[in-house]
Amino acid sequence: MIPTKNPEEKEMGNRVTSFKQQRPQSDHRHMEAQDTEDDFWGPTGPVAVEVIDRERNLYRVQFPVAGYYHCPNIGLHFVVTREATIEIGFCAWSQHLDKTPLQDSHMVAGPLFDIKAQRGAVAAVYLPHFVDLQEGQVDTSWFHVAHFQEHGVVLEVPAKVEQGYTVLENPSFSPIGVLLRIMPPVRHFIRITSVTLIYYYLNLQDVTLHLYLIPNDWTIQKAIDEQEMRFQFVRIHKPPPVDSLCIGSRYIVSASKNLEIIPKELELCYRSPRESQLFSEIYVGHMDSVIKLKITDKKNGNLKWEALLNPGDLRPAQPMIPTVHKDAPALLHFVDQHREQLVTRVTSVDPLLDKLHGLVLSEEEYGAVRAEATTQDKMRKFFSLSRSWNRASKDQVYQALKETHPHLIMDLFERQQTTGRPSAEAESTDTITVFISSTGKAVNMASGVTWAMNTTMDRSDSQAHGHQHGLW
Repeated sequence: MIPTKNPEEKEMGNRVTSFKQQRPQSDHRHMEAQDTEDDFWGPTGPVAVEVIDRERNLYRVQFPVAGYYHCPNIGLHFVVTREATIEIGFCAWSQHLDKTPLQDSHMVAGPLFDIKAQRGAVAAVYLPHFVDLQEGQVDTSWFHVAHFQEHGVVLEVPAKVEQGYTVLENPSFSPIGVLLRIMPPVRHFIRITSVTLIYYYLNLQDVTLHLYLIPNDWTIQKAIDEQEMRFQFVRIHKPPPVDSLCIGSRYIVSASKNLEIIPKELELCYRSPRESQLFSEIYVGHMDSVIKLKITDKKNGNLKWEALLNPGDLRPAQPMIPTVHKDAPALLHFVDQHREQLVTRVTSVDPLLDKLHGLVLSEEEYGAVRAEATTQDKMRKFFSLSRSWNRASKDQVYQALKETHPHLIMDLFERQQTTGRPSAEAESTDTITVFISSTGKAVNMASGVTWAMNTTMDRSDSQAHGHQHGLW
């Protein structure tokens, strides 16, 4: 028998409500203007997330004051009673659930978190789930929060269940996540919110797409992003299906043109982030016009999702590999060329510093930069240390900027291609990858090198295409 607990903390519920009401409307407008999804947002604005161990998916966030904080990226919310430091880890359900009888009576309904916080610091936690409540086919009493502890698993009845999240008041923490109690015959009638992910690989002549249909679980999206990045596929952002879909149902992938799609049928199912996810591979070939992709219900043929892909959605490939001679004159590094823009346009300094701590920045330098009052003062202090950086250090700074501010770096690249100003990121070898544009400029998108090209270069089919992703 699985233990179940049902908290009845009326006083705590009042405290949760009062903290949510502390957010003034002006703060909410200010937070929306920042448009940073990797941060938690609270009464004082954005709060950056620190990386403890990226490979183990461990992160830390320090909330400066009591109040309500939420992260739009993963759908996780906290109500804290005081200044608090919280560690957040991400786990695989299969590692815990397979050892219990719950896999036969419950279905996974959201991510599994490993949260650590000081006792009494968290008044409530909002755990995300992907079950659609708006169809009225799911009873909220079916929801439980599973606590995986040393002696076994405990099921807790949440204080509240809303569309997109469940609420635990005065929570205790262990690996926790949302489960839905369900009878096996009814499992395939449960409607969930889902997302479609599209990735492309682009070389000189051909375009290949990968199309996923998955539950709206951020941990699965993150795992797919990382997997596709390893194979140099780049994500195209398109809207998700408007309507909820049935878990376990099958859907047909088609296109407006006669494209090769393998497989043409996808099942919407939950797979742990550590498992291989189902996708359709779509061979486009030369893409010179708009393509419409569709997903329809196999059972009744109803259209569930469609998207237009334009040639402009795809970034140019980088097919050229020239040789740079050792005696060639040194060019200005990307971070040096764009120093002024980086000082004024970088919006979140702490995540950048976290990536460089111990690699480029010493403990003393790290603290000195963080001690500055404003973002621009922090960046000025940061660049004041650049006199001691060698080329390898600047390469690391550049890579950290690409990860924390990908849209800014891409904008600077595009401006650089337009102006043709020379810049270079240091290369540790004699070979670098560039793209020859129609204007005759060569741009190394992996490092920011730009030349005006007047000589003939040998072609290569290899590709090194970057992938943009956030802190998480």
